[in-house]
Amino acid sequence: MYNVFFKKNKKFFNKIIIALINFFLYMLTIKEIFMEILRNFIVFEGLDGAGTTTQSKLLAGKIKNSFLTNEPTDGKIGKLIREALQKKVLLKPETLSYLFVADRNEHLYAEEGIINKCKNDQTVICDRYFFSTIAYQGISMNVDELFYLNSKFPLPQILFFLNTSINNCQRRINKRGESEELFENKSIQEKILNNYFISFEKFKNSGMNVCILDGNISADELLDKELQILKENNII
Repeated sequence: MYNVFFKKNKKFFNKIIIALINFFLYMLTIKEIFMEILRNFIVFEGLDGAGTTTQSKLLAGKIKNSFLTNEPTDGKIGKLIREALQKKVLLKPETLSYLFVADRNEHLYAEEGIINKCKNDQTVICDRYFFSTIAYQGISMNVDELFYLNSKFPLPQILFFLNTSINNCQRRINKRGESEELFENKSIQEKILNNYFISFEKFKNSGMNVCILDGNISADELLDKELQILKENNII
């Protein structure tokens, strides 16, 4: 019965399928993406070694009723992601991207997650968010596909991007004395940096405040600039 119905309407169904494919491709290639802005949510981004962890900790220490967090998280999914980044577990790029999305979903929507904390007037400061996923996984995956995977998540009110030179980033990484992680090779840092700026262009009219700061200056100078921006935006 269903086969007969399908055969009789085959041309119609083919048109529907083609239309859906074209719409999906359009959604992947639109120049701008519009998502909800989550108030009281601050994100730090930058290359490995840019100083995001240092700055997020310093800023959290200056804001009353703040909550400091990071991605990947310290949950079970986040721990698996870290093992993959440390090359202890080998995963396909697509698998790693899906894990980031799953980890982020819990991070945001769990009972004690970011969204509820922000709604309860806590200022949430996050060391990395989905912009890192787009920048880093974009090395081996289609950037538009990564935008689509993360399109349900809210944007931060303030995004601090620490624009630290690749040489300074590498120097800081080497100073740690740790094994090189998956994306820390100098040869791919320029591609990652380019992916960051592609993502910022996508969100230029979103209402999110993207603040590109010189990550080569001292930590204290950077902190002063961040605090001034937050005052101007009535966050502190």
